[in-house]
Amino acid sequence: MRAIWQGLLSFGLINIPVKMFKATEDQDYHFSLLHNVCHNPLKYQRYCAICNKVVATEEIVRGYEYDKDRFVVLTESELESVSASRTKTIEILSFVQSGEVPIVYYENTYYLQPGLGAEKAYFLLGTALNNQRKDALCRVVLRSSPKLCLVSRMANANSLQLNTIHYGNEVRSLEAFSPMPFMELNKDEIELAELLIAKLTKPFIPEEYPNTYNHAISELVNKKLTGQEIHVAQKTPEPQVANILEALQASLERVEKNGVPTHAR
Repeated sequence: MRAIWQGLLSFGLINIPVKMFKATEDQDYHFSLLHNVCHNPLKYQRYCAICNKVVATEEIVRGYEYDKDRFVVLTESELESVSASRTKTIEILSFVQSGEVPIVYYENTYYLQPGLGAEKAYFLLGTALNNQRKDALCRVVLRSSPKLCLVSRMANANSLQLNTIHYGNEVRSLEAFSPMPFMELNKDEIELAELLIAKLTKPFIPEEYPNTYNHAISELVNKKLTGQEIHVAQKTPEPQVANILEALQASLERVEKNGVPTHAR
C-alpha cells in the first residue's frame, strides 16, 4: 500500500518520521452516463453560451462569484502566492481532552505509521496520549491546503490515527435552526424506551453490518451479464401503530421473541 503523505510529526524538539495512509476506501459502484441509442459514454465539454463554442483549456481562468453573475478573476500565480507552504511537517499546536472535539467537526481519517528507526518515539507519543487521555491538535498541509487535524492513539492498538477536522466557520451553528421545543414525557414512555435500548445494546462488530445496497447492485450487474431475468420484489407495507407506548411495547415484544436483530451478510 502506497503512503499518500510522508513527513515529520513534530513533538516538542522530537521530529518523528511518519507515513500517512487513507483509513477508508471507496467500495461504491460508479456508473457512467451513456447515450441510450448507442450506449457510448457521454463526454462533458466546457461550453461558452456567449461565444457559442467549446472552450480550450488554455482559455480557461478561475473566477470567484462575489455577486449574482459577477466574478473577480484570479490568476494561477495569484493563487499560488497565497497557497500554504508545502511543509512536510505535522505541527502539534496544543493538546485537548479525548472526545472534546464534537463529531460534527470530523472530516477524514488516516493511519499514521512510523518511518524506519522512529518506532520508539512514535510509541512514546502514543503511550503518553493514551495515558493522559489526550489528542494532539495539529496543522498539516495536504495538497497545498492547510488542514486542522487531531492525532490520537487508536483504541486497543499501538497505532496512531489522524483525523482532519473542519474549521470553526465551516460548521453550522444550531442557532440557525428553530429551537427544539421541550416535550412532556410520561414515566412509562421513558422506562420502555430505556428498556428497549438496553435489550438492543451489543458490541459493535463492523462485519455484521455489510453494505447491502452494494451487494444488491453486484447481484444485479452479474445477472445482467449472464442474461438472467430480473424480478423486482414488491415492498411490504409498514404496520401502523396508534401511539408511542404501543410502538415501544410492540418493539419490546418483537425483540423478546426474536432476539437482537441480525443483519444479512
